[in-house]
Amino acid sequence: MFPRTVFTFAAVLSLGLAACTYRGDIDNPATIKATWFSYLNGDDIRETCAEGTAPRYRLVYNADYNEQIRSYEVTGDGAGGAGLTVRVQGRSGLNASRLTLSDPLGWARWTTSQTALDGAALDQLDTVLAQSGAFDAAPTGLRLFSKETYWISSLCKDGVFHFNAWRFPSARFDAITFDALLFEKDATEIAVRPPRAVTPGERSDARLPRNRQSGDETGSFFNLQVGENGLAGNLAL
Repeated sequence: MFPRTVFTFAAVLSLGLAACTYRGDIDNPATIKATWFSYLNGDDIRETCAEGTAPRYRLVYNADYNEQIRSYEVTGDGAGGAGLTVRVQGRSGLNASRLTLSDPLGWARWTTSQTALDGAALDQLDTVLAQSGAFDAAPTGLRLFSKETYWISSLCKDGVFHFNAWRFPSARFDAITFDALLFEKDATEIAVRPPRAVTPGERSDARLPRNRQSGDETGSFFNLQVGENGLAGNLAL
Protein backbone atom coordinates (compact mmCIF):
# COMPACT_ATOMS: atom_id res chain seq x y z
CA MET A 1 0.00 0.00 0.00
CA PHE A 2 2.54 2.59 1.11
CA PRO A 3 6.35 2.83 1.50
CA ARG A 4 7.59 1.31 4.73
CA THR A 5 7.23 3.59 7.73
CA VAL A 6 7.52 2.63 11.40
CA PHE A 7 5.29 4.40 13.93
CA THR A 8 5.21 3.91 17.66
CA PHE A 9 2.06 4.93 19.50
CA ALA A 10 3.98 7.63 21.36
CA ALA A 11 5.18 9.08 18.08
CA VAL A 12 1.80 9.37 16.47
CA LEU A 13 0.33 11.05 19.53
CA SER A 14 2.17 14.21 18.56
CA LEU A 15 0.58 14.36 15.13
CA GLY A 16 -2.71 16.21 14.68
CA LEU A 17 -5.92 14.51 13.67
CA ALA A 18 -7.81 17.67 12.76
CA ALA A 19 -5.84 18.17 9.57
CA CYS A 20 -6.55 14.64 8.34
CA THR A 21 -10.15 13.97 9.37
CA TYR A 22 -11.91 11.56 7.05
CA ARG A 23 -14.65 13.26 5.04
CA GLY A 24 -15.25 10.61 2.39
CA ASP A 25 -13.60 9.33 -0.79
CA ILE A 26 -11.85 6.36 0.82
CA ASP A 27 -11.54 4.88 -2.68
CA ASN A 28 -8.86 7.47 -3.44
CA PRO A 29 -5.44 5.95 -2.58
CA ALA A 30 -4.22 9.28 -1.23
CA THR A 31 -7.20 9.48 1.11
CA ILE A 32 -6.38 6.11 2.64
CA LYS A 33 -2.96 7.25 3.78
CA ALA A 34 -4.00 10.73 4.87
CA THR A 35 -7.09 9.78 6.86
CA TRP A 36 -6.84 6.08 7.74
CA PHE A 37 -6.90 6.51 11.53
CA SER A 38 -9.81 8.93 11.27
CA TYR A 39 -11.59 6.40 9.06
CA LEU A 40 -11.01 3.69 11.66
CA ASN A 41 -12.22 6.03 14.38
CA GLY A 42 -15.48 6.59 12.49
CA ASP A 43 -15.15 10.36 12.75
CA ASP A 44 -17.49 11.00 9.82
CA ILE A 45 -20.08 8.62 11.26
CA ARG A 46 -20.01 9.99 14.79
CA GLU A 47 -20.22 13.57 13.46
CA THR A 48 -23.57 12.90 11.76
CA CYS A 49 -24.97 10.37 14.25
CA ALA A 50 -28.11 11.90 15.74
CA GLU A 51 -31.62 10.97 16.71
CA GLY A 52 -33.69 10.11 13.67
CA THR A 53 -30.76 9.25 11.38
CA ALA A 54 -30.68 5.96 9.54
CA PRO A 55 -28.28 3.29 10.82
CA ARG A 56 -24.75 3.55 9.53
CA TYR A 57 -22.09 0.96 10.32
CA ARG A 58 -18.42 0.55 9.48
CA LEU A 59 -16.52 -2.61 10.36
CA VAL A 60 -12.87 -2.98 9.39
CA TYR A 61 -11.02 -6.29 9.38
CA ASN A 62 -7.26 -5.82 9.66
CA ALA A 63 -5.40 -9.04 8.81
CA ASP A 64 -1.94 -7.43 8.87
CA TYR A 65 -2.30 -3.93 7.44
CA ASN A 66 0.33 -4.67 4.79
CA GLU A 67 -1.30 -7.94 3.76
CA GLN A 68 -5.07 -7.44 3.80
CA ILE A 69 -7.61 -4.92 5.04
CA ARG A 70 -11.34 -5.30 4.49
CA SER A 71 -13.99 -2.64 5.09
CA TYR A 72 -17.72 -3.29 5.45
CA GLU A 73 -19.93 -0.19 5.26
CA VAL A 74 -23.66 -0.47 5.96
CA THR A 75 -25.86 2.54 5.15
CA GLY A 76 -29.55 2.49 6.03
CA ASP A 77 -31.91 3.28 3.17
CA GLY A 78 -34.58 4.86 5.37
CA ALA A 79 -37.07 2.14 4.48
CA GLY A 80 -35.90 -0.58 6.86
CA GLY A 81 -33.13 -1.99 4.67
CA ALA A 82 -29.60 -0.94 3.87
CA GLY A 83 -26.82 -1.03 1.32
CA LEU A 84 -23.63 -2.94 2.05
CA THR A 85 -20.39 -1.78 0.42
CA VAL A 86 -17.42 -4.11 0.80
CA ARG A 87 -13.87 -2.96 0.08
CA VAL A 88 -10.74 -5.10 0.10
CA GLN A 89 -7.12 -4.14 -0.34
CA GLY A 90 -4.38 -6.74 -0.46
CA ARG A 91 -0.65 -7.05 -0.12
CA SER A 92 1.50 -3.94 -0.38
CA GLY A 93 3.28 -3.35 -3.64
CA LEU A 94 2.60 -2.83 -7.30
CA ASN A 95 -0.16 -4.90 -8.87
CA ALA A 96 0.78 -4.66 -12.54
CA SER A 97 -2.51 -6.15 -13.69
CA ARG A 98 -4.33 -3.08 -12.36
CA LEU A 99 -1.90 -0.49 -13.72
CA THR A 100 -3.28 1.40 -16.72
CA LEU A 101 -2.59 4.71 -18.38
CA SER A 102 -6.17 5.83 -17.82
CA ASP A 103 -5.94 5.05 -14.08
CA PRO A 104 -2.29 5.11 -12.95
CA LEU A 105 -3.31 4.69 -9.29
CA GLY A 106 -5.59 1.75 -10.04
CA TRP A 107 -3.12 -0.70 -8.52
CA ALA A 108 -3.65 0.90 -5.10
CA ARG A 109 -7.44 1.11 -5.19
CA TRP A 110 -9.86 -1.12 -3.32
CA THR A 111 -11.65 -4.07 -4.86
CA THR A 112 -15.32 -3.38 -4.09
CA SER A 113 -18.71 -5.02 -4.13
CA GLN A 114 -22.18 -3.75 -3.29
CA THR A 115 -25.11 -5.73 -1.92
CA ALA A 116 -28.60 -4.73 -0.82
CA LEU A 117 -29.72 -5.84 2.64
CA ASP A 118 -33.43 -6.20 3.26
CA GLY A 119 -35.01 -5.55 6.64
CA ALA A 120 -34.56 -9.15 7.79
CA ALA A 121 -30.86 -9.16 6.88
CA LEU A 122 -30.30 -5.86 8.66
CA ASP A 123 -32.09 -7.18 11.76
CA GLN A 124 -29.91 -10.29 11.63
CA LEU A 125 -26.81 -8.13 11.44
CA ASP A 126 -27.97 -6.13 14.46
CA THR A 127 -28.48 -9.39 16.36
CA VAL A 128 -25.00 -10.78 15.68
CA LEU A 129 -23.41 -7.40 16.40
CA ALA A 130 -25.14 -7.35 19.79
CA GLN A 131 -24.09 -10.96 20.45
CA SER A 132 -20.50 -9.96 19.71
CA GLY A 133 -20.60 -7.04 22.17
CA ALA A 134 -20.40 -4.36 19.49
CA PHE A 135 -22.85 -2.11 21.32
CA ASP A 136 -21.13 -2.63 24.70
CA ALA A 137 -18.35 -0.49 26.15
CA ALA A 138 -15.08 -0.65 24.23
CA PRO A 139 -12.06 -2.39 25.85
CA THR A 140 -10.27 0.78 26.95
CA GLY A 141 -6.50 0.46 26.85
CA LEU A 142 -6.42 -2.36 24.28
CA ARG A 143 -3.37 -2.04 21.98
CA LEU A 144 -3.66 -2.98 18.32
CA PHE A 145 -0.50 -3.55 16.29
CA SER A 146 -0.81 -3.14 12.52
CA LYS A 147 0.58 -6.62 11.79
CA GLU A 148 -2.03 -8.24 14.05
CA THR A 149 -5.48 -9.43 13.12
CA TYR A 150 -8.28 -7.34 14.60
CA TRP A 151 -11.73 -5.91 13.96
CA ILE A 152 -12.70 -2.29 14.60
CA SER A 153 -16.32 -1.15 14.46
CA SER A 154 -17.91 2.31 14.28
CA LEU A 155 -21.68 2.04 14.54
CA CYS A 156 -24.47 4.62 14.56
CA LYS A 157 -27.68 2.96 15.73
CA ASP A 158 -30.79 4.79 16.96
CA GLY A 159 -28.84 8.03 17.10
CA VAL A 160 -26.11 6.66 19.39
CA PHE A 161 -22.50 6.12 18.32
CA HIS A 162 -20.73 2.94 19.43
CA PHE A 163 -17.03 2.16 18.94
CA ASN A 164 -15.46 -1.23 19.60
CA ALA A 165 -12.47 -3.42 18.83
CA TRP A 166 -11.48 -7.09 19.01
CA ARG A 167 -7.90 -8.41 18.80
CA PHE A 168 -6.77 -11.91 17.88
CA PRO A 169 -6.07 -14.08 19.78
CA SER A 170 -8.54 -13.42 22.59
CA ALA A 171 -11.78 -14.79 24.02
CA ARG A 172 -13.58 -11.67 22.75
CA PHE A 173 -12.34 -12.29 19.21
CA ASP A 174 -13.43 -15.94 19.41
CA ALA A 175 -16.92 -14.79 20.48
CA ILE A 176 -17.46 -12.70 17.32
CA THR A 177 -20.48 -13.84 15.29
CA PHE A 178 -20.90 -10.94 12.88
CA ASP A 179 -17.92 -11.96 10.76
CA ALA A 180 -19.64 -14.99 9.21
CA LEU A 181 -22.57 -12.84 8.04
CA LEU A 182 -20.34 -10.13 6.58
CA PHE A 183 -18.10 -12.63 4.81
CA GLU A 184 -21.20 -14.36 3.41
CA LYS A 185 -22.43 -11.06 1.92
CA ASP A 186 -18.95 -10.20 0.60
CA ALA A 187 -19.02 -10.42 -3.21
CA THR A 188 -15.46 -9.22 -3.88
CA GLU A 189 -14.34 -12.82 -4.54
CA ILE A 190 -11.11 -12.17 -2.61
CA ALA A 191 -10.38 -14.85 -0.03
CA VAL A 192 -10.34 -13.73 3.60
CA ARG A 193 -6.87 -13.84 5.13
CA PRO A 194 -7.20 -15.98 8.28
CA PRO A 195 -6.25 -14.63 11.71
CA ARG A 196 -2.62 -15.10 12.68
CA ALA A 197 -0.83 -14.25 15.91
CA VAL A 198 2.34 -12.19 15.50
CA THR A 199 5.68 -13.30 16.91
CA PRO A 200 7.66 -11.31 19.50
CA GLY A 201 10.16 -10.44 16.77
CA GLU A 202 7.45 -9.02 14.52
CA ARG A 203 6.04 -7.03 17.42
CA SER A 204 9.37 -5.25 17.85
CA ASP A 205 8.44 -3.18 14.78
CA ALA A 206 5.80 -1.46 16.89
CA ARG A 207 8.08 -0.69 19.83
CA LEU A 208 11.24 0.74 18.34
CA PRO A 209 11.61 2.88 15.23
CA ARG A 210 14.49 1.57 13.10
CA ASN A 211 16.07 2.54 9.83
CA ARG A 212 15.08 0.70 6.72
CA GLN A 213 17.50 -2.06 5.82
CA SER A 214 18.10 -3.81 2.52
CA GLY A 215 16.13 -6.88 3.61
CA ASP A 216 13.16 -5.00 5.02
CA GLU A 217 9.75 -5.54 3.54
CA THR A 218 7.69 -2.59 2.31
CA GLY A 219 4.76 -1.34 4.33
CA SER A 220 3.68 0.70 7.32
CA PHE A 221 3.81 -0.37 10.95
CA PHE A 222 1.95 1.31 13.80
CA ASN A 223 0.23 0.81 17.13
CA LEU A 224 -3.26 1.98 18.00
CA GLN A 225 -4.85 2.20 21.43
CA VAL A 226 -8.55 1.96 22.23
CA GLY A 227 -10.04 4.76 24.30
CA GLU A 228 -13.41 5.09 25.98
CA ASN A 229 -15.45 5.28 22.76
CA GLY A 230 -12.84 5.55 20.03
CA LEU A 231 -9.12 5.57 19.40
CA ALA A 232 -7.01 7.31 22.02
CA GLY A 233 -4.74 10.21 21.14
CA ASN A 234 -4.29 12.35 18.06
CA LEU A 235 -3.35 10.04 15.23
CA ALA A 236 -2.04 10.50 11.71
CA LEU A 237 -0.50 8.04 9.30
